[in-house]
Amino acid sequence: MTTKTNTLRHLIETRKPLVVPFAYDAFSAKLIEAAGFPAAGISGSSVAASAFGLPDVGLLSREDVVGQARHVAAAVTIPVFADADTGYGGPLQAAHTVRAVEDAGLAGLFMEDQEDPKRCAHLDGTIVIPVEAMLGKLKAVLGARRDNDFLIIARTDAVESEGVEGAAKRARAYLDAGADMAFLAGPSTVEELEIFPKLVGQGRFMVVLTEGGKTPLLPASQLSDMGYSLIGYSGLAIGSAAKAVQDSLNALKRQGSNSDLIDRVMPLGDRNEILELAKWQQLETDTLS
Repeated sequence: MTTKTNTLRHLIETRKPLVVPFAYDAFSAKLIEAAGFPAAGISGSSVAASAFGLPDVGLLSREDVVGQARHVAAAVTIPVFADADTGYGGPLQAAHTVRAVEDAGLAGLFMEDQEDPKRCAHLDGTIVIPVEAMLGKLKAVLGARRDNDFLIIARTDAVESEGVEGAAKRARAYLDAGADMAFLAGPSTVEELEIFPKLVGQGRFMVVLTEGGKTPLLPASQLSDMGYSLIGYSGLAIGSAAKAVQDSLNALKRQGSNSDLIDRVMPLGDRNEILELAKWQQLETDTLS
């Protein structure tokens, strides 16, 4: 039986690389799907910004993130994986998190080795927990997942404090413990990006790019040649939306009219097409007939 979890695994094995934009809500996920991308991610920082108007400094709870993730996963047919921050506590809390994310209909998650309260990897001052503590969380998460196809991605934020060599050593330990993939967060140079997979050795690797962040915005093909099989774009959707909204609002304030903004705005009909209004209207007709 084809499921979202085994679909995501198949994509990672066959797409070289798998390019995945990150959603911040259900509508942005539907736009990702409509654009033809076979999978979507969920950015914790984007959820914090869009749903709560907060920065990514560890202010959201498990319930905050899983609640939004549930809406996103239900809105699309493609597999979605989510940012699970630090697992929201110790090993027991991390085990509870993987169960909650599975129940929400997601196909995977990534969990980081930062100390609580965590912060965005593109901000300075990240602090990581001891390797042994992260391995304890990973053991709990791997033991708690009920679907073996559910993807567990171990993220390391150690490059700032321990260098790329330290981050690679952590990633190797996480992969050896059973993580399906290692995610290098916050590399700031091409050299760090290039050497990380080589230092880790065998395994699957993920990297995330965000406009204005630390990580160089290299082409997906170049990152694939370096060894990264999953390339996420965490800020593209929310950043594009924010800039468009800001520009249109400023234009409305200046002009006092929206008549000249048509070319900047997705019209109602196009939005309703993405939202499959015709299908719902047909269902209403069939029900009443």
